[in-house]
Amino acid sequence: MLPARYIVTGAARRGGAAIARCLHDSGARVVIHCRAASQPEAAALCASLNQRRSGSAEWWIADLGSDFDAPPFADDVRGIVANASEFTPSTLQRFEATLHRDLSTHLTGHLRLIRHCLPSLRQQQGAIVAVGDIHLHRPNRGYLTYHIAKNALVGAMQALAVELAPDVRVNTVMPGPFDWPSHPNRFNDQEKQRILAAVPLSRQGHFDELGRAVRFLLCEATYTTGTLFPIDGGLSLRMEGDIEA
Repeated sequence: MLPARYIVTGAARRGGAAIARCLHDSGARVVIHCRAASQPEAAALCASLNQRRSGSAEWWIADLGSDFDAPPFADDVRGIVANASEFTPSTLQRFEATLHRDLSTHLTGHLRLIRHCLPSLRQQQGAIVAVGDIHLHRPNRGYLTYHIAKNALVGAMQALAVELAPDVRVNTVMPGPFDWPSHPNRFNDQEKQRILAAVPLSRQGHFDELGRAVRFLLCEATYTTGTLFPIDGGLSLRMEGDIEA
């Protein structure tokens, strides 16, 4: 019997790649989803995983912001990690420029993928884990449509936990500050210090920790569904309206 197969969206780099590696480390087969622009990184990740275990990883290109056909492996999927994300600044004055794209990437595309794979998920008693944001109720200023879309994703996962029970478990991880984005203008040193000062564990998280939490909810938490699972170093215990992480 072949190992279980899991799809991780937005898995060519950063947190998505770490989740895919963590699942692969447990013996699973993984599908590395990416956009066309990230295909070289996805192919390199697949090659490294297949070098360790032949035929254990494959990449799949699809733009979740557009309509797409069922992936070729949709009839053999035990789990989906809804990780693909946009993090583009937006304001009320120009929300039209980003709202459709944010909703399509975070919400609509993942709902479409789940629908394509649902017969297999039901048959295999599978699971779905979405990657939310610890700022669900304390949004960052300047990212209006991102937060609208992330909140819509979280709400959809809780609704699906009811709709798909008892066959499919659905949970959401809520990450706090993780490995700093590579964009040099995202956080300056003062902002990083302010963020970490609000975290009881006094450090940022590492993506392998995110991967292990997702793997737990996918593969081990067999009596857990509909939960919001914080992975934030305790930040949510201290969050105030002016904290941005």
